[in-house]
Amino acid sequence: MNVYIFGVVISMFVYLLIGVYVGRKVKSVEDYYVSGRNATTIFIAGTMFASMLSTNGFMGDTAYAYSGNITTLLLINTLCGCGYIIGGLYFGRYIRRSKVNTMPAYFWKRFNSKRIRFFAGVITIFSLSSYLLSVLQGTGQLMETMTGLDRLTCLLIVWASIMFFTIYSGSRGVLVTDTVMCIFFLVSTIVAGQYIFSAAGGLDDLLVNLLNNPATPDGLLSYHGNTGGGTATDIVFYGVTIGIVWMITLAVSPWQAGRNLMVKNEHVIFRAGVIGIILTVFFLLYLYIMAISVIQLNPDMAQPERVIIWTAFEVVPKFVGVLLLTGIMAAGLSSASTFLSVVSFCMSTDVLDKKFQNDSSQVNFTRVVIFAVSLGAVVLAYLELSSIRIIAWFASTIIASSWGFVAFASVWSKKLTERGAYYSMLGGFFGYLISKCLKEFLDMPFDNLFHPFFVGVFVSVIFGVIGSYGQVKSDKETSFQNNLHLTPKSEILARDYKIDRIYGYVLMASGVLITFLLIKYWAIPYNEAIGVDALAWLR
Repeated sequence: MNVYIFGVVISMFVYLLIGVYVGRKVKSVEDYYVSGRNATTIFIAGTMFASMLSTNGFMGDTAYAYSGNITTLLLINTLCGCGYIIGGLYFGRYIRRSKVNTMPAYFWKRFNSKRIRFFAGVITIFSLSSYLLSVLQGTGQLMETMTGLDRLTCLLIVWASIMFFTIYSGSRGVLVTDTVMCIFFLVSTIVAGQYIFSAAGGLDDLLVNLLNNPATPDGLLSYHGNTGGGTATDIVFYGVTIGIVWMITLAVSPWQAGRNLMVKNEHVIFRAGVIGIILTVFFLLYLYIMAISVIQLNPDMAQPERVIIWTAFEVVPKFVGVLLLTGIMAAGLSSASTFLSVVSFCMSTDVLDKKFQNDSSQVNFTRVVIFAVSLGAVVLAYLELSSIRIIAWFASTIIASSWGFVAFASVWSKKLTERGAYYSMLGGFFGYLISKCLKEFLDMPFDNLFHPFFVGVFVSVIFGVIGSYGQVKSDKETSFQNNLHLTPKSEILARDYKIDRIYGYVLMASGVLITFLLIKYWAIPYNEAIGVDALAWLR
């Protein structure tokens, strides 16, 4: 048994032990679906960031940074992270007050409509099943690289690990294991980074060394990044566009905003959001700097998505490499368990809509669904059908495009009706799907403001307005919406707001800090190196 297989076995064993321990505390449907609505800040922040990052952050994003677009990613992540705060304040805390177990169930209660619940469930399953497939494939491939085992064995190991603790412990197990995995990959990445920076000549001299390195991609350190043959305006506009897309996605998608149904109180939503945005900006910038440091060690990699994996084998000590690779795998497992639980919960309650005599029968039925969904996913992942990759393109942000408008309007609009909400979801779903097909298959220019996501949102808004015209909200809808705006007495304790203010000050200080660091250690040295006096305007 090589050291990498040993690392995988130990980490899987730990996650399973955690799942078994936590699963013993599951006593009801609320425990299983929404962790008893008692999750604290650390667990909500951990599960949201871990499931957002996944293997794509360690492989796809680092490849983009290594190829010359670290500044583009910084712009995207800064906007993206705002979704944690905006979504929590203007949507998340209100859906918590509805006391539902899934987000499609929230739309059902809000609009008194089973067809909206069913369609929202279908959208969730379509989107997150594709995510689940891609994460299974990515994590399985990583395990192949680490262990040398065959592909089927690796997929089965990944499948078994997420399936067992998700089946047994439900959302409680997912929250705890996600958080443990999050802490693990944060620590392992930070430790590995020190060795990588040292091997690349030191962090202090990295900027100058990259500027003097002929292998450095064009525009790597400029404000716009590598334009790829286009213009600076194009690539900056792309960063803003994708940043807004993911900001809305984090604000309303069930694998992120749905975590707000599990919180102990509404203050946890804001506090977890603060931690989420800080991690998104600071940690990911650290990770991307690790990636561009490799340009000094191994320029022009044929497979840049393996840049961090390469350092685990070739740069850092073997023990640290094991920790780093196991941490990356943990990020993939975290996302997979989150997607599996959300898809299975939606299928068992919102789509199949089966009636149960008691909590025990509902939990047991959901466990059967989790097993079936996970088994189907691993079979499709093994087949590696081209259609899966195509679906993944379509599914990336289709949830937010379909119900982003409806989500916020369900809380704040006094005119959106059941018919308008249903038409809005249909319009957003098919508006995104059709424009995405035209872009991918006919190479039509759906970019920037005409990105398929924005096309879907625009159609969703128009259909929502048209569908609501001439219809009046029912008394039940109006009463439910009004109740969403009634703050529970348990949420207005002075000590909670004092803690919230501390988090707010930390967020503000973090913004000042990242601005100072980027100006002092990046913008000014970079401009001086290329012969521009960046401080001339001050004199």
